[in-house]
Amino acid sequence: MKSSIYRLMSFMSAAALALAATAAAPAKPAAAKPPADPNPYAGYGPAMASKKGDPMAVEWQAKNKAALEAATSDKELVCFVRDLASARALLAEVKPAYATDPLKACQIAAVSQFVMRPGWEHARGIWTEALFRAFMTATDDTVRIAYLDQLRWCGCQRHAGAIQVVVSGCRSKAVRDFADVVIRELSR
Repeated sequence: MKSSIYRLMSFMSAAALALAATAAAPAKPAAAKPPADPNPYAGYGPAMASKKGDPMAVEWQAKNKAALEAATSDKELVCFVRDLASARALLAEVKPAYATDPLKACQIAAVSQFVMRPGWEHARGIWTEALFRAFMTATDDTVRIAYLDQLRWCGCQRHAGAIQVVVSGCRSKAVRDFADVVIRELSR
């Protein structure tokens, strides 16, 4: 009798397994569509597409190649580091909300590179002093961050503490956060 029960149980187990193997798999639920990203530039294609009246940087650079080369030539850049007044005049071209003329922005970045060359330590001192003063007196956050970004590249270790003092009373989290990055890099 025992053996009959075992045979019956084995038969039922085999039948159940066979039935399970031939049964249709349950349908997978349809994947939920992710919500649409409200950022029109979230995808690579739209972000890289040219827009009439709003050229990409590479397009602007190609169109203005001659003017850009002239504006960032050594002969031109040295004019901005002759004295504090000439450096401050260029830095006064930084406008709020990223409205700075692109050619002026390129000159500012080029001066920051220019003063880092060996033998231009005096010019670096003039430029970084003008940058720091401009940062201290600016009231717009985007302008302050633009000056901090340049100090990030050509500032000296002594600027780290001075920047810390200035931002200690700053209400803008964006400026304080970016100042922390600059301070950390200048302190190395």
